[in-house]
Amino acid sequence: MKRFLSILIAVMMVASLGSFVAFAADDAATQYGLGDAKMTKDLEVADGININDVKTFKFSFTFVNDPEISIGYDATADATKVPEIAEQTIEVAAQSGGHAYGSKALNTIFTDANAFPHAGVYAYTVKETTAAINTTANGVTKTLTVDAAEYTVRLYVTNAVSPATGLVFSGVTVEKAGEKVDPTIKDSEKTSGFNFENTYKEELVPVDGVVFTVEKTITGDYADKTKTFPITVELTIPSTATAADVALKEGSTATLDGTTATANLADGGKIEFAKLPAGTTFTVSETQDAAYKSKITGYVATEDTALVAGNRTDIAGEGPIVEAGKTVTIENNREDVIPTGVIINNLPYILLVVIAGGALAFMALKKKAYKA
Repeated sequence: MKRFLSILIAVMMVASLGSFVAFAADDAATQYGLGDAKMTKDLEVADGININDVKTFKFSFTFVNDPEISIGYDATADATKVPEIAEQTIEVAAQSGGHAYGSKALNTIFTDANAFPHAGVYAYTVKETTAAINTTANGVTKTLTVDAAEYTVRLYVTNAVSPATGLVFSGVTVEKAGEKVDPTIKDSEKTSGFNFENTYKEELVPVDGVVFTVEKTITGDYADKTKTFPITVELTIPSTATAADVALKEGSTATLDGTTATANLADGGKIEFAKLPAGTTFTVSETQDAAYKSKITGYVATEDTALVAGNRTDIAGEGPIVEAGKTVTIENNREDVIPTGVIINNLPYILLVVIAGGALAFMALKKKAYKA
């Protein structure tokens, strides 16, 4: 029995040792080089919005003064010897596809392993310290949300291998909520697992109650100015917005269904938007009458220089709407009419022509008969 217990204990110890070795190996396998490990920023923002005032983001690195987290660290003896890391910044590039990205490699933040007192694992807590924004000025309401995520960066500091001396960084790991993340940026990706996400949006403040207008004008000598033309305005709003961020002017005769506005407009009629998120793009379509031609001008990608026949489908805006006061004008024109019957004032002349033609025909037949 004693022999059996001894064997059982030995097996358990070997199994435990194996688990420890496996854990250690796994821990080592999750270490990344400081040059490959990157802190990244993903700013969700509509294309076309000026982000010069919100393109730089700040982060704090705070040493974890706890020997159970910073392994091998002596809180009493080493407290004044661990380097303090200054506030770090990441600047995002120009936005594309509704995002602006930036990154910073950890080897640009931790540059000297010999700044640490000795070999060990040193942990830093990383948080974003950028100030949130919620202000209204110069006709725009600006909102910037800040990521509240907290990461733990562990630096593995080891003794240099002979003949080198001193300390070196052997690797780094990053954790979020106790779970390791991959701090490297993979091919075709813009961010790593060590990422902070922010959202920036602007809502346009209306001028005289209006942000954007599609208006109708009817011209021409024979144009019916009371005639209505069906118009559709299809909006594409930024991913930072919802359909609730779109509204027509109060009292509008147009109909708004989500992000699609429709109306039958006569001369002087308008589709007026009182609320739109900055960065909204749009297309305009109109069903024509065959007797009319149209010209579309204003805030469109290509203004018409001449009147065009037929329906107008998906006429694109000049670009994202980033300020109030943009207008698209659709002109419908009819200059003449096509007669559909005999005009009574000309009837005497038509009868004279018919009589003269008949007389000539009769004389020709008479002459032919005489010769025969």
